[in-house]
Amino acid sequence: MKTRTFLARSLMAATACLAFGGASAGPVAWTDWTSLSTDLKTAQGSMGGVNVTVSAANAMNGVSQLVGPGAGCRNTGGGYWTEPNVNDRPYTGGTISNGPTECEQIGMASANSLTVTFSSAVDVLYMALLSVGQPGVSVVYDFNTAFTIDSEGQGYWGNDVTDGVTGANDTIVMKEFHGVLRFAAPVTSFTVTTGAENWQAFTFGMTVPEPGSLALVGAALLSAGALSRRRKAA
Repeated sequence: MKTRTFLARSLMAATACLAFGGASAGPVAWTDWTSLSTDLKTAQGSMGGVNVTVSAANAMNGVSQLVGPGAGCRNTGGGYWTEPNVNDRPYTGGTISNGPTECEQIGMASANSLTVTFSSAVDVLYMALLSVGQPGVSVVYDFNTAFTIDSEGQGYWGNDVTDGVTGANDTIVMKEFHGVLRFAAPVTSFTVTTGAENWQAFTFGMTVPEPGSLALVGAALLSAGALSRRRKAA
């Protein structure tokens, strides 16, 4: 009984170490968008081995990586996910060490209602947003699940002016927002309604364990196993 209790505690400690490591800046696997339906209402991609599907009530007819005038990268060498001010980083100013993959985004040019589903639960999910709202034009995103603002700053079209998160931490009012929202609870799906403006875009990312974190957990488990064998031998 003591051995089983010790092993359980060791496993819990190792898991806590991994969780703690994930709370600091770490790598994120961003979505590789691979298809957009002909009616522009369904987008699909892959994110760190997890399939991502976005179903929209209205056409996602803004310029995106996959469709629209000038689809793909802007002719800037880095796409839309740029951080022109190192002191005001919209995508790597929080818990993320790498911004969204260049040229990977889904655009919108009208109000919409999105349902996003993942093939398996995502423990820590990020939603990167690009140019949501305009100075003098507020755009509201209303989610059915809580989130926090992980980072925001100066992006491709300038600085954000965010009126903040309102309601039960599931609604955000934005005026030229460039930044990242973080969903900490395991997510398998969520819905969001979005406001209208000229153009806005999004993508999703998930945390991936760093090799050092995995090694730390492995070492903890090996140590626990070795100690268990010594106790049995005694």
